[in-house]
Amino acid sequence: MSDKTSENQPPARRKGYYRRQIEHEAAKQGLTVEEYGVYKGDAGSAVKPVNSAGGLLFLAVLISLFSAVVVGAAIILLSGEGVTNWVEFVVGCTIALVLVPTSWAYYFKERKAARLRKAAGKTLQPPTRRSSRPDW
Repeated sequence: MSDKTSENQPPARRKGYYRRQIEHEAAKQGLTVEEYGVYKGDAGSAVKPVNSAGGLLFLAVLISLFSAVVVGAAIILLSGEGVTNWVEFVVGCTIALVLVPTSWAYYFKERKAARLRKAAGKTLQPPTRRSSRPDW
């Protein structure tokens, strides 16, 4: 009876899933984790991910510009009559402070991986399937 109830429940989120996916794909292609870079698969993604160095650079610049607009609006709000909704203000500033360094970190990680692959003369094949080993 307990087996039937576990079939109806969604699978529990596995901690470190994407880290293991990177390790698995890198080993499969004969690369180190550092040479592999950021996760290249589309597991858990509704759209095809942008994970080349150029695509991540574009996203990092776009996120930085958007965050600059958010910070500019925050400065205007602080210098005005007063903030009417502190929750939106704090959430907007927090998102800007988290997304900008994260996007640039992903870009630099992938750029370093691309340089390492090029220096070693290795190529990267994008994953064609999602690993679905039961022990993960």
